[in-house]
Amino acid sequence: MTTGLLPWHSATWNCFQQSLQQGRLPHALLLSGAQGMGKARFARQLAASLLCEQSQADGLACGKCRQCLLLAAGNHPDLRLLVPEEGKTQIGIDAVRELVAGNTLSVGEGAYRVFIIDPADSMGRAAANALLKTLEEPIEGTLIILLSARADRLPVTIRSRCQSLRFSLPTEQEAIAWLECNSQLTPEDAVQLLRLANGAPLRVPALIENGELGRHNRLLKDFVAIATGESSAVSLGEAWLKDHELASLLRYVNSWLAAMIRQKMTHSAEDTFPLLQSLHERLDLELLYRLLDQIHEIQRMSTNNLNPQLALESILLEWGRIANGES
Repeated sequence: MTTGLLPWHSATWNCFQQSLQQGRLPHALLLSGAQGMGKARFARQLAASLLCEQSQADGLACGKCRQCLLLAAGNHPDLRLLVPEEGKTQIGIDAVRELVAGNTLSVGEGAYRVFIIDPADSMGRAAANALLKTLEEPIEGTLIILLSARADRLPVTIRSRCQSLRFSLPTEQEAIAWLECNSQLTPEDAVQLLRLANGAPLRVPALIENGELGRHNRLLKDFVAIATGESSAVSLGEAWLKDHELASLLRYVNSWLAAMIRQKMTHSAEDTFPLLQSLHERLDLELLYRLLDQIHEIQRMSTNNLNPQLALESILLEWGRIANGES
């Protein structure tokens, strides 16, 4: 995948650059939105724009000045990334305290210093409180950028002291065009992978690397075979669980049911997977919703000594009955 400003970032980027030109640089930004939207990439481009000695007309860094070369080398003194330590899921209070220490936050080489916290919602309460004083008493020339796919997990006191930039999913057409230009995907594979990524284009490379498309299509073929009576729900459920966790299987089935519901509601085959399109007429919308609710209930019970095989069998057996008009 190439670097540069992502097409669905353009409007947000231009808005920020306009604020910058008017001298209205916020002291803290909260970039929120689903994973795979390019929030970290946007944050780094903002940092590069602020640190660059001669940014371009569109605000993007020149890539050639001393500051840009330091940034490219990964050792710019005025940019710091705060992430959970290796093997840990949380950003600890000591790391935040070090970040907000007065000597760390003072401006170094240039006019700005930028600090990126990713993901910000991985800060525990104590760590978030340690950051709060700096957000309440910002230091001139310092920009703190918080990234989060779950901004609702951040304390309100943190969120209220940041300018919020929310990233929405690009249109499918826009995302597919970008994927086709920046990868070796066929249009058909780009569509399927984007749907598997829940519309978030930057999640697609990881799906490709993990062989997700082939795995998904094999499972979907089995799922359709249950509907047509060619395979047993019980035997397939047992086979699936030998190679996959229940949680990932339920996510697959959830996405297939949601696609079929969209197809029935919109009367369009464009929003679903090709293998499911032939089942459209035989399915009852109310029963699909009921099965979707059953999956959500199993997902909620997943921590309560749930028997994975019985849970999955119940879903697949019900799917077979729905597909054959028995429920």
